[in-house]
Amino acid sequence: MMRLAKDFFHNEEEAEDVVQEVLMRLWMRERAKGGSSKEDLAALAIKATKNLCVSTWRKQKLRQAEPLDNSLIHIRSDERADKTLLTAEQAATIDTAIRHLPRSEQRLILLKQTADLSSDEIAALTGIPIRSVRTMIASARRNLLKLLKQ
Repeated sequence: MMRLAKDFFHNEEEAEDVVQEVLMRLWMRERAKGGSSKEDLAALAIKATKNLCVSTWRKQKLRQAEPLDNSLIHIRSDERADKTLLTAEQAATIDTAIRHLPRSEQRLILLKQTADLSSDEIAALTGIPIRSVRTMIASARRNLLKLLKQ
């Protein structure tokens, strides 16, 4: 579980937090239900770790969104202001279009583009076969292009 979380976040503290949360949830589940075999519990632990990593990552991305005023501070003096504003506007348009995609496509696009994960890494993280990941990403990109053309 720890290796999976470390591979996802590349940060030991965040990985420890995720693993601790998963263990706490599993412990409470077992107290309430009990009787799970070790194999079932191990599989559930891995799946829960993957899911919590993705949820935590999404929450972090939402918190990292900068207000417009802070993003304007980064304008270099030799850049044209309209170019910077146009780039920010395009990014906002793309973010809005991504939010209109189905959840599964949103997740894959964000993992591919924002988290810069390879298709192999996405397949390992989500448990989706690699061919399906590639097909779903291509479909998500086509749908995103359609939304942007509207």
